[in-house]
Amino acid sequence: MKSLRDIFKRLPQSGEHRHLLRNFNFAPSIDGKAKSVRVLAEALGFDVVRTPLPRRMAGRLVQDAFAPNGYRIEVNSEQSVTAQRFAVLHEIGHYYLHADHTDPLGAVAYLDRSESSFYADPKEEREANQFAATLLFGDGALEAARSLHGNDVPKLAHYFGVSERTIEIAMKQY
Repeated sequence: MKSLRDIFKRLPQSGEHRHLLRNFNFAPSIDGKAKSVRVLAEALGFDVVRTPLPRRMAGRLVQDAFAPNGYRIEVNSEQSVTAQRFAVLHEIGHYYLHADHTDPLGAVAYLDRSESSFYADPKEEREANQFAATLLFGDGALEAARSLHGNDVPKLAHYFGVSERTIEIAMKQY
């Protein structure tokens, strides 16, 4: 998954969701601040909750009958804001790529209830990471930011609201 077109192939045909994701990718920063991933998630129908989670768990997708789309994203309140931001996008990826939406009260197929890990399939973890990275950096977003900030990793990290390590990885991939 390297472009929004690749993501859109796996989305429902809802123009509203595509529009929200495209706008997030098109302008990841406004007035010098990274766009809110919480606002994006809520516009897509998720409730977003910051809560203490096991140390290795940055976030998780939880079925919630009271959330507009039937799912809540929980992010680890003990982790950095940049980790929380990426976790929200990662969990949105799980929703679109891996969650079964036919039964809002049914179990998520890949849920590991032991809490030692959330999704049992490392391939799906990579796909959710790629979804988040594509949403942030794909379709020329990283290139455009580099035209403004060059290869200044701290400035790029601030622009996208992610860690410097995430930028270093993205610079190799995009």
